[in-house]
Amino acid sequence: MLICATATAATTINASKSFMDTTFYYFHDFWEEKGDPRVSSLPLMYGGPWKVLLISFLYWYFVRILGPALMKGREPFDLRSVMLLHNSFLIGVNGVGFFVALWVTDMFKETWNCGPVDPNTSNLKDNLTVYLGYIYFLTKIVDFGDTIFFVLRKRFHQASFLHVFHHGVMPIVGFVGLKFHPGGYSGFLPTINILIHAIMYAYYALACAGPEMKKYLWWKKHITQLQMVQFVLTFFHAFNAIVNPNCHWPLVLAYLEALHAVLFFFLFASFYQKAYGSSSASSTSSPSVSSTSKKAVGNNNKTD
Repeated sequence: MLICATATAATTINASKSFMDTTFYYFHDFWEEKGDPRVSSLPLMYGGPWKVLLISFLYWYFVRILGPALMKGREPFDLRSVMLLHNSFLIGVNGVGFFVALWVTDMFKETWNCGPVDPNTSNLKDNLTVYLGYIYFLTKIVDFGDTIFFVLRKRFHQASFLHVFHHGVMPIVGFVGLKFHPGGYSGFLPTINILIHAIMYAYYALACAGPEMKKYLWWKKHITQLQMVQFVLTFFHAFNAIVNPNCHWPLVLAYLEALHAVLFFFLFASFYQKAYGSSSASSTSSPSVSSTSKKAVGNNNKTD
């Protein structure tokens, strides 16, 4: 009986150890084994996306729960100078990043050729591609500042589901793409997205510069139109990888990109219809353009 009990205990211990090993593998080792080794040394990129998920959760918690509670009974902050600095910084990062991306992608050609990415390469262009992708990933976290400004200015209505959801998801999208396939075919979405962001933040910089800029803000709805065009192009980019049997882009990334494109196209289209579907809606609603789209309100202060 003692032998049986000992054997049972040993089996239980082995099963527990196996479970822990499997859990740790998928929690950490899987991401390092399958991921590109060139990104592992970068902050937030070692192991799985858990730190990024935590950051996104803290963002959601602040804008939905903690921030409104802290601002209850307080006067809204005047953050126009901070917002102008924030917008100007992101204009510069996204604008310069777009032209660098044109060079490293050979004018978008590398983002459509379905070629493999060599994780062992050390040439200048490939290394620059990795760091450019990393900067793009970091800007998705910097974008959280947009919503934080809403909360501190008590513009809670501007932190819509679309805005918060899109902002919260984008750092995770950036992490996964950079971790498993930095550069090459993965470069399409970031390249087109940073161009739209440079345009978008130029609009918001003007919007928060003062009421005298109002006459230059007639093109606000075209930001949302650009977003929807982006999602259509992104869907066909993913579809090309799915139907091409010789494409080296991971199929799971193709399906995720297609899902992302379809989901946000319909979310943005729904917003566009509500905001600009009639002349009355266009004149009375605040334009909102989520993580890649924001709102400018009547006083022309930059908002999401």
